[in-house]
Amino acid sequence: MCTGIFRPLFGMTWDMDWRQYMEHIIKEIKDNPLFDNMNEDEIMAVLKCCDATVESFTDNKILFEKDHKVNKLGIVIEGALNLVSQKYNGTRVIVTTLEKNDLFGEALIYASAAKSPYDLISSGDSKALFIPHRIFSGMCSQGCSYHNQLIKNMLTILSDKIVMLNNKMSILNAETLKGRIAVYLLSLQKRTNTMIFDMPMNRQELAEFLNVKRPSLSRELSNMQKDGIIEVYRSSVKILNMAKLSELAE
Repeated sequence: MCTGIFRPLFGMTWDMDWRQYMEHIIKEIKDNPLFDNMNEDEIMAVLKCCDATVESFTDNKILFEKDHKVNKLGIVIEGALNLVSQKYNGTRVIVTTLEKNDLFGEALIYASAAKSPYDLISSGDSKALFIPHRIFSGMCSQGCSYHNQLIKNMLTILSDKIVMLNNKMSILNAETLKGRIAVYLLSLQKRTNTMIFDMPMNRQELAEFLNVKRPSLSRELSNMQKDGIIEVYRSSVKILNMAKLSELAE
């Protein structure tokens, strides 16, 4: 099996307290794509194998600092974390907020210069599980299936992100916001092969994805609905005029 020691949290006995605590943690994170096709015992084993740790943070604590080397990925267990960018004039901007079960630090696993492009700062009391990057850099000498599965899952996550970024680039190439929305909705229609589908992002997330303000997005969706192109109800979209939607995407 893989070697390595999982350090129990301060005050815990090595076996019972640690295992009970980790059983609770695993129930919170087992649906993360990083652990696809792994049962709870396998997740427990791989976390012990890789010397994973759990850390708690009070409000406004820096987890990763911009331009500093990062050697671990994390999963949010409780609370929220903000990815923060600082402009040249000193203004700080929240790029995105990470919430329960979100991954962070994974894009730097195989990077030649594994330095954080942003500050990662806790928003209120929060807790995260950390896994060292080194476990993803080679196969287990004993061929542990759960170790290999973890690496496979990570490669899938990174590949999906590359595909998403490529899709985002094609969407942002549209000259108008209405055009961006049209390209995005057509991509969802193609993926689902139906004229009625749910958008996987909420309005705020979609606005950030399209690089616009939320009110502007809502206004254009409303205009497209008035024009009889689409029908929108919460996260559900129905395409009413495919020809017109395709024309907007050109």
